Amino acid sequence: MPPKTTPTTAASLIDLTHTTRTLLTHLQSSLTTPNATSTSTTPSQDATTSETTPPPILETLKSTTALLRANTTTLSLLLLTPPLTPSALYPKITTTTDILLTMVACLTPTPTSTEELGDTVHSAARLAVRRVLNAWSELLALVGRVAERVQHGTTDATDRKSGKVDKGVAEADRAAVLAATGVVWECCEAVEVVVADGVVGTVVRKAQEWRGVLVDAVNELKEWGEEEDDDEEEEGVGSDGDEDDLFGAGNKLGKGDSEMRRLLERSVKKLRMVGVVYQALVKRRLRTFPVTAPTSASKASKEGEVEVVEKSNMQTLDQLMALLKGIPETVDELASAFYDLDAEEAGKLLEKVCGDAVKAIQIVEKSWDGKEDEFSAWAGKWRGNFEGVE
Repeated sequence: MPPKTTPTTAASLIDLTHTTRTLLTHLQSSLTTPNATSTSTTPSQDATTSETTPPPILETLKSTTALLRANTTTLSLLLLTPPLTPSALYPKITTTTDILLTMVACLTPTPTSTEELGDTVHSAARLAVRRVLNAWSELLALVGRVAERVQHGTTDATDRKSGKVDKGVAEADRAAVLAATGVVWECCEAVEVVVADGVVGTVVRKAQEWRGVLVDAVNELKEWGEEEDDDEEEEGVGSDGDEDDLFGAGNKLGKGDSEMRRLLERSVKKLRMVGVVYQALVKRRLRTFPVTAPTSASKASKEGEVEVVEKSNMQTLDQLMALLKGIPETVDELASAFYDLDAEEAGKLLEKVCGDAVKAIQIVEKSWDGKEDEFSAWAGKWRGNFEGVE
């Protein structure tokens, strides 16, 4: 069978960009699906050997991202250097597509993959790779545009003036190619951040981000309450009021709203204490999460025990992170209830936040190896003070 020849026409290059972008859209959709345990049949533990065990996900992402960077740079240079050479660009695109397929495949949710990284890190990696796919698709769109210029012999005014006719990328597209290449690099850096942070670094970063959202919401609530106090003091001063006062009166918290004001003050106090929980959990539980893989010897002698412990810890971590992620979202709803002056709904949402915060502490009150420690003692004191807030 004769060797397969590389297409050398602009038309073939255009077709490749179209089909590849369609594939990338499909791959992006596949990574949008939330983490879920795969329902497909997986090999039994006895049937799995070292030859069939895939490499760690983060290791795969690291190697494929490095290859993607190199290929993107080469493609950009080929694209910017006249004349346009489809025979050189075509294999570079197909090779990069294989790289992207490998990146996506390693993130396809399976029982093994979700246990390896946990939901939070798995989601962060999927989001980063989705952005890579989108950035590469935009670069391919420019490749197709340049190929079409060459195919049809069209140039812009700048090209005609400089004599660069039918030789490659138009001057109008050069900046776009460089910018698109830069975006791909930035997206690769986002993947590399997840890889470098690993499980511990990623969950710590996410928890700190969520705490930041929580703190901002609490400060806004407090300021809202203080602004209403100022409005009450200034009421009746000057004119009879303006249009803003008339239509904004529906969400004013007046001094007469004693029940609502007490609820607001109680909420601010409790939410600030919840913010402290995030700090304690980051320091005492997330940063100390055990991620060291067992050695081959330990696997051989205590394989069942090691796997059970690791799986249990990862499940606990996933439960904890789900609570930490959900609390700021509930606080956002709580703030909306206050702004609507809906005391009943605000009370319900506050109780939910408080319950989730207590639950977050309870599920990791003991250390990852099941022992009581400094955090365990702190958690008991915090809970007592928290319940005493009125």
